[in-house]
Amino acid sequence: MNKEAVIRTNLKIFRIKHCLTQEEMAQKIGCIRPTYSAIENGKREGRKAFWNDLQLAFALTDEEICELKKIG
Repeated sequence: MNKEAVIRTNLKIFRIKHCLTQEEMAQKIGCIRPTYSAIENGKREGRKAFWNDLQLAFALTDEEICELKKIG
């Protein structure tokens, strides 16, 4: 499994657990839906700012963010 597929799976699970659509998730993070969708679908990795914004929006610990980004 490639890196993007793992990130996509973790992000999608995280989003679904929070009962959010891609649009709602993007708004909460502060990006547009196409950007969020591209990251969730493995077309983009997501810049550091994306992960920082996600962490702040959901008050995640560094460990939780690392878990979302974890490979393998």
